[in-house]
Amino acid sequence: MNAQTGGEREKYNLGVARQKAAAALAGTDPRHVCLNSGVIYNREQDCYILPYLNRRYLVNHSSGEVRNMLDGSGVAPHLQIMFLHYLVGADGTPLHDAWITFKELPGGGIYGEPYRKRAILPLLRYFGSQPEKFMEIGISLGGEAHNYGDLSLKLRPFPRIPLLFVLWKGDEEFPPAAGILYDASAAHYLPTEDYALLPGLIIWEIAEKL
Repeated sequence: MNAQTGGEREKYNLGVARQKAAAALAGTDPRHVCLNSGVIYNREQDCYILPYLNRRYLVNHSSGEVRNMLDGSGVAPHLQIMFLHYLVGADGTPLHDAWITFKELPGGGIYGEPYRKRAILPLLRYFGSQPEKFMEIGISLGGEAHNYGDLSLKLRPFPRIPLLFVLWKGDEEFPPAAGILYDASAAHYLPTEDYALLPGLIIWEIAEKL
């Protein structure tokens, strides 16, 4: 058997993860999914209507297929899996209105370095010198200004998952700094490995609008 390349292995692993998540969703009761995740279920289409940033997606209950509600286009594999994980994993826990760091999520320390490379460093690379631009684009995606750091943006990519992106402006003594905070209820809605990826996906999307 030929050895798989890194890309082939990743594609295979993503496929397995998606199949597993889709099967888990198919085994749930749509009423419970809606109650716990804050989404709407369209019985005729057998689909959930899932808001993500300023868009809406249809997630088929039986197959796990995900498509953009506006134009029917497909969705990147990582995001498909995250949508499914959210619908399956959400347990309806109320938001705590208290912020925690990534390291405070279950097992967060394990993903510390990948998280820094995927989220914190890109945030600084693209917006450390122009935090106002991050705010402007983020607000166009449904975010709102928050009173944390020098500039902070509160985004709710999923109905019950708020994220707080924080930027500190640099000066003569210190370079710009950045952080991302999560509601203390976060572990009730997505696994930590998804939170290691989610902020980076949002940052890349905002950066593409520069």
